[in-house]
Amino acid sequence: MKKEESHLLDSLGKQPGFKVPENFFENFNTRLAESLPEVTISETGQPTSWWVKARPYLYLAATFAGVWCMMQVFTHLSNTNADQMQRISEIAAGIPNDDNADQLIMNGVATDYDLLDYEDSIQADIQQQELK
Repeated sequence: MKKEESHLLDSLGKQPGFKVPENFFENFNTRLAESLPEVTISETGQPTSWWVKARPYLYLAATFAGVWCMMQVFTHLSNTNADQMQRISEIAAGIPNDDNADQLIMNGVATDYDLLDYEDSIQADIQQQELK
């Protein structure tokens, strides 16, 4: 590897392959300004519409409304979990007595699925305790 590098350096030399003409950067700005086309700005005289003026404020209001809606959704979700926990505790208190379970179903506090799910979890807990 070293032989190849030394051979390349010997054949090509250490001089860079590119050179900048003399005084290239001294008058670069003036040459660039001369080569650019002249830009003319004309006034159209048309006033800006109210929509162009109101757009940033409407976007800001929409952003705040979106944040408010998200906070309402998250607050509702956290309250729903608390309501569900209360409902589960009511179901758990009423299940040992069949009359209470029927009453929970008739009042709409619990569904058949809730009762079956609760009974399945109780049976799973009993089986785990028996295995220990």
